Amino acid sequence: MRRLVLIPLIFVMGCVDAPRQQAAVADRKAADEIKLARLLKGYTPGPAQNCLPQFTRQYRTQGVGDTLLYSENRRVIYRNDTTGCTGVERGDVLLTQNYQSQLCRGQIATTFDAISQNITGGCAFGDFIPYRKTQ
Repeated sequence: MRRLVLIPLIFVMGCVDAPRQQAAVADRKAADEIKLARLLKGYTPGPAQNCLPQFTRQYRTQGVGDTLLYSENRRVIYRNDTTGCTGVERGDVLLTQNYQSQLCRGQIATTFDAISQNITGGCAFGDFIPYRKTQ
């Protein structure tokens, strides 16, 4: 009988932190949106593209939460809302296997910690949205 009482009690105790965790996630997403708004201030979004050409181009990659920003130059920034590339924000390396000369929507990437040499996660790319500098 004692075991039957402990099992529901353990289950209830495990759910106590859920509202705090949900609040923390909401706070982090709000902070990420503020940071993205600041980084993209002065830029106008264009139509979404399925792929980002890589041949003969170099991009500076910056992570903000699950969003990746590819800066081609000071005039164009490509935004990609991924499905979980949060490791890039803390400095993880983004690994992709390219079978063509571009990154495309749906392509899977892996995040890798260069110091510990461990895979830290994975994600899939979304649409690439170009943001152009407003004159």
